[in-house]
Amino acid sequence: MAGLQAITARMQAVASNLANAQTPGYAAVQALTSPDFYQGSNAPAGADAAALNAGPDLTQGAPNHTGDPMNVALSGDAWLQVQTANGSALTRDGSLSISNAGMLTDSAGNPIIGVTGQPISLPQLSQLQIGSDGTVSGVAAANPGGPVQNYGQIALIATPTGTLTPLSGTLYAPPDGATLDASTTGALQQGYLNGSNADPTQSMIEMIDDSRSYQLQTDMMKSQGTSSDDLNALVAQG
Repeated sequence: MAGLQAITARMQAVASNLANAQTPGYAAVQALTSPDFYQGSNAPAGADAAALNAGPDLTQGAPNHTGDPMNVALSGDAWLQVQTANGSALTRDGSLSISNAGMLTDSAGNPIIGVTGQPISLPQLSQLQIGSDGTVSGVAAANPGGPVQNYGQIALIATPTGTLTPLSGTLYAPPDGATLDASTTGALQQGYLNGSNADPTQSMIEMIDDSRSYQLQTDMMKSQGTSSDDLNALVAQG
C-alpha cells in the first residue's frame, strides 16, 4: 500500500505536467515521498509513504515570441506578483490584460502589483511599451500625437526562501511569512511568453514507467492476499 501511495502521487504529478506542457509560465509539479518507519515495540517491519512538499520546478520556461505587446517573458530569478482574493501570489505567466477598470492584470484578471506595492492603473492607450525593468509607458488614446508617459513599474520578485505552494493554474502561494524581495537579476521581454518547463517526452516516459510499477504493486498485493487466504484455509483445516 505504501508503494501504491507513492506511485499514485507520482502519476498525478506527471498527469498534471502532461496536461500543462503548452501552458505559458507553468512550473512542473514534483512528487516526492519519504519512508515513515513504523514506531513502537509491537510495530511491524516496514514503513508508510509520507508525501513531501517539494514545490514546483523553479526553472524558467524558454521564451517564445508572440509579437503581442501585452505579453512579457521573464528571465533571471524573477516572478510577477499578483493580488488575488486570498492574498498575494506569484506567477510566470506574462499574458497581461487591461481590465475595464483600467487595471493591468494577469490572464485571470488578478491585478499585477507594481514596485510601489499597489496595482498599476492605465488610461486607454494607443501604444503600450513595457521595458526590461518593468516600466510601463505609452501614449494616451485621447492624445494620439502626444508624448510617451510612464504609468508605473511592474515589480519583479525574487524566489522567496521556502517552498512555493501551487494554487490554480500558474499561480503559486509564497511561504507563510516570507518576505517578497525585488529580484536583482530579473528582466522582462515584451512580445514574448515563457513556455511551460514541463518536458512532455520525459513526462510520458515517467507515466509509462509508473504505470508498470503500479501494475506490479497491485499484482504483489493480489499474490499476498491469495497467500493469506491459503494460510487461513490450512489453519482452519488443522
